[in-house]
Amino acid sequence: MSYIDEIFARLNLQQIQSFLLYGEELVKINPKDYQRRIDEAWASLSKMLKEKFPEQEEYEKIVWEVYAYASATENIHMEIGLKCGAVLEAQLLMGARGEGVP
Repeated sequence: MSYIDEIFARLNLQQIQSFLLYGEELVKINPKDYQRRIDEAWASLSKMLKEKFPEQEEYEKIVWEVYAYASATENIHMEIGLKCGAVLEAQLLMGARGEGVP
């Protein structure tokens, strides 16, 4: 296996996101698909909220605020991801040194 093949063997989006967000290597890659990861996170949060807020109206009010927060962070992270992609594309098009690209 060449060193280039080894690079592609290590290539993983979860590793890249961990490095970009936290500056560190991801210890364990999550093999679950996106929907399952979201569903499991929601199930855990929903269970806790139902325990803390057993009244349906109060529960729904809290969930609405959680959704608003999640939506805001989702939108911001999507914009950041698009900007990162654009910068990477510009660097690829301008060559390895990325001259003139922030």
